[in-house]
Amino acid sequence: MHDLVIVVADLYLTEEGRADALALPGLERIARFGARSVLAAGWRCWLARHVGCESLAAEPPACVAARCCTADLTGAVWLANPVHCVAGLSSLHLDHRGLLKLPMATLVALAADFRAVFRGADVALEPLASGGFLLAGPAITDAQASEPARAVGMSIAAALPRAPALRRLGAEIEIWLHEHPVNRLRSERGEPAVTSLWLWGGGTLTRTQAAPAADMGIATDRAYGRDPYLEGLWCARGARVQPLPERIEDLTAGRARSSIILVELGEILAADRAASVGDALARLDARWVAPAADLLARGAWRSLALIANDRCLILRPRDAMKRWRRARRGLAALA
Repeated sequence: MHDLVIVVADLYLTEEGRADALALPGLERIARFGARSVLAAGWRCWLARHVGCESLAAEPPACVAARCCTADLTGAVWLANPVHCVAGLSSLHLDHRGLLKLPMATLVALAADFRAVFRGADVALEPLASGGFLLAGPAITDAQASEPARAVGMSIAAALPRAPALRRLGAEIEIWLHEHPVNRLRSERGEPAVTSLWLWGGGTLTRTQAAPAADMGIATDRAYGRDPYLEGLWCARGARVQPLPERIEDLTAGRARSSIILVELGEILAADRAASVGDALARLDARWVAPAADLLARGAWRSLALIANDRCLILRPRDAMKRWRRARRGLAALA
C-alpha cells in the first residue's frame, strides 16, 4: 500500500462558484470524512515538501520548471502560459477553455518566430513538454502576477503583472500573436486562438537548474500528468513525470511510497468542445476521485489526498467511521 495524491491544478473557486448544484460523490465523500487543511502557499509548496524537496518549496514556480529545460538559462525566468482571452464589454476574461496546452511542433515554431521578431530585446522563449513556455530575460522588479487558473471567470486586469516592463512585453506579444499563421491554422481547425502568453511565477536563476539537488535522494514516488512545475520537481529528483494512466486502478500495481496524479478541467474541456465546466467536474470525479475513494475503502491505499481550491483533504481508511459528520453537496465541500 502507498499514498495517493490527486491534484486538481486549475480549480479555484470564486464566491459565486461555491455552489452545491452539482453532485460530486467522490469529492463529497472525501470532504465529509477526511481531514481538511488550507494551503496558504498553494499546492506546489505542499507537494515539494510532501516528496522531500524542502529546498525547492520556496523557489518560484518558473525556477523549478527551468530544471527540465535543456537550454543553458541564466538570469530571470517566467512561466509563459498560452491563453485564449475573451473580450467583454469593458474588459478581457479567461475561462477554463482558455488555458491552452500546445503541441511541441507549435511551441517550437512559435519560439523560433519569437526569436526572429524580438531579436535584440534580450528575451527568449523556451518550449516545455507540458505545453507552454519559459520566458528568459533580464531581471525585473515588482514582477508578481497570479497564475492564469486563478483568474478564470474574472476580469484579468488585476491578475496581470504589476511591472510596466512586463505589461509592455505582454502587449507586444499580443500584437505579435494577432493574425499569426499559427492562429490562422488553429481557427481553420476550430481551435481557440492563442491571444497571449500569460507571464507569471517568475524568479532569478542562481545555479544550474538542470542538475539534481544534492540533498534529494530519489524516493519511491511516482508522478503523472502535464504541468511545468511537476515536471521540474521530478527532473530535480533525477526522474521523469509519466502520462496519466488509463484508469486509477493502474496505479495500484508496482511498489511506490506515493503516487501523484495531476489532473485539469481544461484538458477535459479541450478534448470535448461540447462539454460544460460542470460536465468536466463530473467526469473528473467519476474517473479519478470516486474510484480512488472506493479503492481506499478496499485497502489499496494507505491514504488519499485531494488538493483543489487551496484545500487539502486527506482521507484514511478508518475515517469512514466518522458518520456523525455532515455531508456537503458538490463544490460546497471545498468552500
